[in-house]
Amino acid sequence: MMKVLLIIPAFNEEESLAKLLAELEQYRKQYDIIVVDDASVDKTTEIAKSYDVPVLRLAANLGIGGAVQTGFKYAVRNGYDTVVQIDGDGQHDPIWIERLIEPISRGEADCVIGSRYTNNDPDRAYRTPVLRRIGMHFSTRLLYLATGVLITDTTSGLRSLDHRAFEYFSREYPVDHPEAEALLMLLNTGFKLKEIPVKMRSRQTGNSLFTLIPSVVYPFRVLVGFLEVFLRIKRK
Repeated sequence: MMKVLLIIPAFNEEESLAKLLAELEQYRKQYDIIVVDDASVDKTTEIAKSYDVPVLRLAANLGIGGAVQTGFKYAVRNGYDTVVQIDGDGQHDPIWIERLIEPISRGEADCVIGSRYTNNDPDRAYRTPVLRRIGMHFSTRLLYLATGVLITDTTSGLRSLDHRAFEYFSREYPVDHPEAEALLMLLNTGFKLKEIPVKMRSRQTGNSLFTLIPSVVYPFRVLVGFLEVFLRIKRK
């Protein structure tokens, strides 16, 4: 049996987090859970503790990348074999956890991405905001041009990683909207990626990180992030 950790980054997600942790109660015998509270100003930490879930509370807001990397560091220190990222906003249904882990347990992939947009089984019910969809298409095309690998859902935060992959990320991980840049890092380092089709839910409470200005700036951030990865590779 693999030792699996569910990493839940959360920033001001008291309402969504409570519903998610209630759903995860039935999985507590199979998987460990950690909530990384990214310096929330609401009751995110208190909600997690009320469900008897350990919390790593950050003293300052590091952004989604910093919060997830904190979870990776915790997983390394505590000897986990596999981690699964699940956003604290409630959009990720826990029913997909086992399917995300299976390709790793069979040695088929080092990182498995839950995708809403696979050609064989797209999530037609999910409504992606227009600006975010444009940014995602941009990062998908850019990643394909850079690596020759087509990932249909580069912005998905629902992912599983084996020990080698999350140990690598525990040392080096992008901070700001890290999803696409992290995939580039994995592919350029020789890790194997796999997408599986999933269905996601729309956010019911709280505020998305992809508001108007971040959505407009996102493609430029991805481009700069990709250039930084290539520069690091060149220096090495």
